Amino acid sequence: MQKKYKKNRIPSLLILCGLAFVLFSCNDGGDGDWEREKIVTTKVQNEGDDFLVKIHTKYGSMQVVLFDDTPIHKENFIKLAKQHYYDSLLFHRVIKGFMIQGGDPDSRFASEGESLGQGGLDYILPAEITETHFHQKGALAMARKGDNVNPDLESNAGQFYIVQGRAYRKKDLLETRTDYSKVNKYFSALIEDPEYANIATAYATLNEREDVQGQKRLMKKCIPLMEKKYKVKLVDRLNKEEMKKYTSVGGAPFLDQKYTVFGQVIDGLDIIDSLSNQKVDKRKRPIQDLKMWVEIEEVPMTSLRK
Repeated sequence: MQKKYKKNRIPSLLILCGLAFVLFSCNDGGDGDWEREKIVTTKVQNEGDDFLVKIHTKYGSMQVVLFDDTPIHKENFIKLAKQHYYDSLLFHRVIKGFMIQGGDPDSRFASEGESLGQGGLDYILPAEITETHFHQKGALAMARKGDNVNPDLESNAGQFYIVQGRAYRKKDLLETRTDYSKVNKYFSALIEDPEYANIATAYATLNEREDVQGQKRLMKKCIPLMEKKYKVKLVDRLNKEEMKKYTSVGGAPFLDQKYTVFGQVIDGLDIIDSLSNQKVDKRKRPIQDLKMWVEIEEVPMTSLRK
């Protein structure tokens, strides 16, 4: 057992959770065409400074800032990086248009084709999920076990992922943010209510015509009514910043509020694309090992807040 880190008749709708599976998953490899950069660490953080994370790969480096309002994850990641935990581990799971994942300690000396992603440390981290941070491209988040065995959404202490995602149209974003299990539930109650007999009649007519798409459109049209009548939230609506990011640089909005996002790539988004373009096997492990080295550098806070 891991120890915690201290400090009806209605047709089924498309439920966008296919990619929100367990995000878990690295190797020494013999690339030979690049050398590890010197790691510079500082034992004590200087006043007025903050930490800049540099994740080096054979395709270039990503620079990442860590968020202050996820202190447990931030402290843990810095500690592991300073201990060189991540050095020579692999990005062992790569899904183009979704994310790249690494940090499995078993990946350091893994043989070719070996299944990875189940390794980890002997502790877990409590969730630090906030509404402020979301899964835009370049978001740094910790992997975790699935909801069925991890209802508190606790994080794996070592394995992380970086979002690539894709750009969305505004109308498609609503699909990713709608809780259709609740929509089905409340729509069933709605059409049983005599006050809304007209909606029930319309639904029954569509049912007789076997017009499944028409039924779906009717349910979607009734979402604001159901939210008001039953005082429930069926759609997790995006703010302006989230909408702008998801429709421009892109991301993975269906993961929001399910995993702890504790950092953001501020330079090197193209490196994510380079890594995501690599050929993978049936387990999504890259055919050629993608090693990483992680460097922690102290820099003035003002340079990170621009």
